[in-house]
Amino acid sequence: MTVLILSNAKTDGHVMPVARELLRRGVDVCGFDPGEFPGSAVVTTEWSRSGPRTVLEWNGETLDLAEVRSIWVRRPERAQLSPELTREEEDWIRSECGVFLEGVWANTEALWVSAPQHLRLANRKLLQMRLAQELGFRVPPYIVTNNPERAREFIAAHPAGAVVKALGVPTLLHSLGAAMIYTHRISNEDLAHLDSVRHGPTFIQAFVPKRRDIRVTIIGKKIFAVAIESTHVPGGEVDFRVADTFELPHIPVHLPEPVERACLELLERLNLQFGAIDLLETPDGDYVFLENNPNGQWYWIELMTGLPMAEAMADLLERGLYGHATRPAERPRGNPITVPVGEQVVPVRSSLATQLQSMPDEVLPRLTASSTWLERRKRQITLHVGDIDDDSRGT
Repeated sequence: MTVLILSNAKTDGHVMPVARELLRRGVDVCGFDPGEFPGSAVVTTEWSRSGPRTVLEWNGETLDLAEVRSIWVRRPERAQLSPELTREEEDWIRSECGVFLEGVWANTEALWVSAPQHLRLANRKLLQMRLAQELGFRVPPYIVTNNPERAREFIAAHPAGAVVKALGVPTLLHSLGAAMIYTHRISNEDLAHLDSVRHGPTFIQAFVPKRRDIRVTIIGKKIFAVAIESTHVPGGEVDFRVADTFELPHIPVHLPEPVERACLELLERLNLQFGAIDLLETPDGDYVFLENNPNGQWYWIELMTGLPMAEAMADLLERGLYGHATRPAERPRGNPITVPVGEQVVPVRSSLATQLQSMPDEVLPRLTASSTWLERRKRQITLHVGDIDDDSRGT
C-alpha cells in the first residue's frame, strides 16, 4: 500500500523530510501534484462491477488509487490548462477539472490528512472562532462588516486598541508579485481611511497584549506546542510574522491539560487530522485563541527546536485509515531498500530499487547525496541531490 502526497514538491519544503522518513521505513511513497492535470498528467475514472476505479498517470508513474492507504494534502497547484483555450473555455474546463477531482477524492477510501472538503470548511475563521468559544477558549471581541459606521463604533468601544486582519488568504497579488497582509494595529491615521470599509467585509478585532505567541501543531493526536518570543521585535507585539522568524526564540512548552483537550476537540469538530493553532499567552497566563491553520506550515518549527514533527507525520501516514503500521511494533526502524550512491546508501521506493540496482556500475559511483528525491520519467531515473530545490542531479 502506498502513501500519496498531493503537493508541488519543488516548492513545498514539507514534502521532502516526511517522504525521506517514510522511505527510510520501507513505505512506498508517491508524490502527485494535481496542478499537473490535465496538462502533463492523466487521471482516469471508469466503471467496474466492484465500483469506480481511478488511475493516476504522470511522469512515467502509474498509481491505482485502490492501492493507497493514506493521502496527505499539502500544497497542490492550480490546474495546468492548454494555451489554445479561449478565456471562456478555460473557465469552464477549470471548473470541470475541479468537479472531477473532487469526485475522485471523495471516492477514495484512505486516511486523509486532511480531506479536501473538510479543509475548505475548516478554513472559515468565523466557524473556527465560534467552535473555539464553545470549547472554552477566550476569543477576543470582533466584528466583520462593510459598514464604516459599525466599524468606527467597534473601534471606539475598545480604547485599548483594535487590529485589522485578513479573513481568508493573507496575500495580495499585484503586478510585481505577491504581498503578505499582516495583522495591523489600527492607528489614528488609519481612521481617516475608515470609509474604505464599504468596499468589502473587514475583519476587526480587539487588541490583546501578549507575553508571547503559542503555536500548537497537532498531527493526529500528537501535540507540539512552541512558545515564540516576539514582543521585543518592532511590530512583533501584533504579528510575529513581520520579523525574521528564524531570529525569534522558539521554546517547546507544555500546555495546561484543559487547553490541550480543547485544541484536540477543535480538530475533531472540524474533522481534521492536522492543525496549526495560533494562541496568545497573556501576561497573566491566560490563553487566547486567534485561529487554526488547517494546512499550516510547521517544518520551520522542527528545524528551530528539533521536535520530531516529520516523524509524527510519517507515523500518521504509515498507519493509514485502519490504524495498522506496516511493520510489527517491536521491529526497529531502518533497513529500507537502498542502493549505493558514492560513499553512501540511499533509501528508495521498492518499485525503483530493481531498476537502480541494474544501472551500470560506472554510473552510481559518480553520484553523491546528503538527501535525495527520486523520479521515474519515461524509463529514466533521476536522482536529485540535496534538497528538493537543488538543481544538481544525475541520471
